Amino acid sequence: MKWIKNKIMNCTIRSKIILSYLFIGLIPFLIFAIISTLVYTNQVQNNISQHTNQMLGQVKTAIEVYINSLDKLTNYINKEVDSVDFNKIYTEDDIEWKFEKETISDMLYNIADTHPEIGGILIATENDMYISTGMTRISRDSFTKEIWYKQAVQNQNEIQIISNVTGRNIVTNESYSVDDVFSVSKAIINRDTGEVCGVILMDIRHDIIQESIQSITIGEKGFVFVIDDNQHVVYTPLNPITYRVNPDWFEENEGQPIITRINYETYQIRCEYSDYTKWKIVGVFSQDEIMSSMYTMMYILIGILWVVLISIIIFSLKISQTITKPIIKLKKIMKKAESGDLSVRFNAYYQDEISELGRNFNHMIMRIEKLVQLVYIEQRNKRKAELKVLQEQIKPHFLYNTLDTISWMAREYEADDIVKLVDALTNMFRIGLSHGNDYIKIAEEIKYVSNYLYIQKIRYRSKLNYQIEVDESIENFEVPKLILQPLVENAIYHGIKTKRGEGNLLITALRLDRDSVRFCVEDDGSGMEEKTVEELNRLLNQPTKLDDNQSFGLFYIKERLRIRYGDYFSVKVESRINEGTKIIITIRNIMLYNMSNAEGENIYHEK
Repeated sequence: MKWIKNKIMNCTIRSKIILSYLFIGLIPFLIFAIISTLVYTNQVQNNISQHTNQMLGQVKTAIEVYINSLDKLTNYINKEVDSVDFNKIYTEDDIEWKFEKETISDMLYNIADTHPEIGGILIATENDMYISTGMTRISRDSFTKEIWYKQAVQNQNEIQIISNVTGRNIVTNESYSVDDVFSVSKAIINRDTGEVCGVILMDIRHDIIQESIQSITIGEKGFVFVIDDNQHVVYTPLNPITYRVNPDWFEENEGQPIITRINYETYQIRCEYSDYTKWKIVGVFSQDEIMSSMYTMMYILIGILWVVLISIIIFSLKISQTITKPIIKLKKIMKKAESGDLSVRFNAYYQDEISELGRNFNHMIMRIEKLVQLVYIEQRNKRKAELKVLQEQIKPHFLYNTLDTISWMAREYEADDIVKLVDALTNMFRIGLSHGNDYIKIAEEIKYVSNYLYIQKIRYRSKLNYQIEVDESIENFEVPKLILQPLVENAIYHGIKTKRGEGNLLITALRLDRDSVRFCVEDDGSGMEEKTVEELNRLLNQPTKLDDNQSFGLFYIKERLRIRYGDYFSVKVESRINEGTKIIITIRNIMLYNMSNAEGENIYHEK
């Protein structure tokens, strides 16, 4: 949310005005368009669902009615032949078989002729004899072993529907393929014995299913097909989509519509199950096709939206111009003034807020012109004074030359002590100036302290004794210059000088590990009280301005180290009354900072 607010606040005034008009104008229209589209889409989908369910129900009813009529037809045939005890007829030569066969055959042919959808009728007996209308067996295998026969015997009072008739031991002289028919079968019960004496089998063409389905319209791409309870297709019109429909979907989504994409198009699939036939009547229709009217409405709404959008933009541009044009003009004038042209002025013709702002700007520019002139005069006078002071300053080279002359004269008079003293002072000046560099090698820092102690030794003689210990592996590391001399000076003036008798001073520079070094200045002087030490350590561990404690060089050193090393250093004071004082400086990650110096970079950590 904060990011969006920042984006809006960074926009120009014109953009904000346009966005506000767009927001006010488009939001109500978008809400209306979305609600209208949702309501219309929901209504269309409900109508389609109702229409599809009605159509599938009609197909199911038509098929059930026809199968029921076939059931009645098999009952009629059963009634006509139930007086014949087929179980007592064993051969084709039996006189009764010859008589009954001719009578029954005439009846079957009459039924087949009056029902053109019937492809063939066959009656098979328990003794492996049969009567048919052009249907014969392929091999000598008994019909009693066929699935259609066994199903009829097992379910004596119910008509059996066989969707897949391939693989049976029957051939017909009629011009139809086994793929174009389904079969029904029913057991023949003898009226006297109540025993099964045979089975009636009828091949039914798909014409009745085709006629029921052809009357259904579900768009140009929609169609209906029928599958049985074994997921075998009973009938389908020529359509490549049929075999892309997975029958398992109906088990997973029982009673619910299925929406899927087939051949880059969205289809809705609905299923109606018949308890009587055990068949599923499946309706498939293109959702994209049915919803095309909705898409048309959406395109109209989108077109209107674009017209409204363009109108709002044009209107808001015209309105915003009256505000942004004088602001842009004032902005350009300010840019010129920023670049140094103070002669620019804003022409204010109206009494609005922007004109008032322009008049205030003109007044401010005139004031700035006067101030610039005053600053120019003041700076010119200041530069003259600085030049005069510079001319009176002694150059460092002159100081070096003077010290060199004193050293030469001392050598002439064989005053070696004076020579060493002057040389020590010269080295201190050279290292202190160090060509303007802020960082010097540890070896140079130690040399500076050594020269300083030599001079102090000349002064204090036996009062001052000192020792310097340096790890040679750290001599080439660079540190801020003059971080040890103030500590040594404090140790002499505040520790050893106030002590009775001789004083000892130990300066060490050691390597703790690969990236850490430690400097230590230790004296056996008068020391400090515990409260003073605690206060010093507390101040050394919190930020301190350089202006504070100017009389105490320890804080100056701490601030210089902080600027250089950030949090990678520490300064600690240890002291006891009449025992001495130890100041410890530890620097970590020193190699990182020396690598940055070698590449010509400086790393600063300031808080």
